[in-house]
Amino acid sequence: MSVINLKELTDMQVTHELMNEHQLILKYIDLMKRYINFSQANGEDNLLFEKAQDFVDFIKVFADSYHHVKEEDMLFKYLQTPGVLSHCNPLPAMLSDHEQGRIFVQNMTEAMSSENKNNFCTNASNYGQLMQQHIMKEDNILYPMAEEGLSDDDKIALKNEYKQIEEQIDKQHIWKKFQEKHLELESCLNNKVTE
Repeated sequence: MSVINLKELTDMQVTHELMNEHQLILKYIDLMKRYINFSQANGEDNLLFEKAQDFVDFIKVFADSYHHVKEEDMLFKYLQTPGVLSHCNPLPAMLSDHEQGRIFVQNMTEAMSSENKNNFCTNASNYGQLMQQHIMKEDNILYPMAEEGLSDDDKIALKNEYKQIEEQIDKQHIWKKFQEKHLELESCLNNKVTE
């Protein structure tokens, strides 16, 4: 019997990269909360609204159009195959979370247009709390179920589908763009805090 090393195990997993994406999403949620807290504590509405569009852009482009597409249009499709999710089916709850998240983001966008700080903060906070809970459920319940239930052939096919969307969206570019934007946003807030 051959021993599988960590690289081979990671190569076989179809949720490893999705979990990496979750980490960047969580970093943005945490930073968005810090901006909101700073704004509320210091009356810095201008700073919050100056940077709000960056957070909304990240959510719409990276979290929704990139990450959620890989889940909804690819992973979830394979998980709906009879017998894959043997003991329960959390997909309806996961899809409901995605839809609720989109509503919060739409409300954030409308709040930015009307410069309604309270509405923006409420919806941003609700989005952050929802996605933190959602990511915990996916990382600890759904993804392990996927790794256990999907066949090797399905995993190979799914990885090929991921690769296609990653090429269309330009994975390297999107990661670099939003990692750099996160650093920029963090630096801006840190400078304000230390003024």
